[in-house]
Amino acid sequence: MANSTFGVLNFVTPMFAQRDAAAVMVLGTPQIGTLNDTWVYVQASEAVATGTCTVSAAFALTDTAGSYTADTAFASGEYGWVRKTTSPL
Repeated sequence: MANSTFGVLNFVTPMFAQRDAAAVMVLGTPQIGTLNDTWVYVQASEAVATGTCTVSAAFALTDTAGSYTADTAFASGEYGWVRKTTSPL
């Protein structure tokens, strides 16, 4: 299944594959993708490979199988977007 590349909300158009060393927005910020998929901005608490992952209530990302998908890998401490495996958020 192809996934969105860009968001559709008016405040910012994120690149969902981008990873940052410092936060560029508030953790937990949701975004709807161009394919009506739901994304959330998180910080990796460990290295996370592509595939299913878990997001805590504090928006910390772990490599444990869960209800989110990392379409691009994270290094420990990086910030970025993960896709909710089943939308909506």
